[in-house]
Amino acid sequence: MQTFSSSTSIAAPREIAWEVMTSHELYARWTPSSRVDLEIEGSPEPNGVGAVRAFRTGPVSTREEVTVFEPPHRMVYRVLSAPLPIRNYRSEMMLVDDDGGDSCQLHWDSWFDVIIPLTGGILRNLMASAVAKMAAGIAEEAQRRAQSA
Repeated sequence: MQTFSSSTSIAAPREIAWEVMTSHELYARWTPSSRVDLEIEGSPEPNGVGAVRAFRTGPVSTREEVTVFEPPHRMVYRVLSAPLPIRNYRSEMMLVDDDGGDSCQLHWDSWFDVIIPLTGGILRNLMASAVAKMAAGIAEEAQRRAQSA
């Protein structure tokens, strides 16, 4: 099993970071995906448990399902299908208040198995880089919203 983690400081309250972090349509800004569609709505919110998100890049897509949705603290998702030789991919995203509540930390932990031996390191680095870019995008958008509030 391959694992990687990311921790990102966000100069915005956790509630604002949560809104950004769970808004599927924003992810197209921070990924190579041309668009991100909500194929199935979740519960109790559209991006909640059971939501299936499709990250589309041309004819290729990665589909994810939200499996845990605990506002405004924790979201877990799993990859249903991806154009990479991986299986059993799962990520947990947690928002933790910094002192005072005016800022927070996004902790993003991921696990997956490789299908092709000896590709774990390359795939781990590739996906860790993508997660870091998405986390930075979440932080920037949340901070922008907090400043304009």
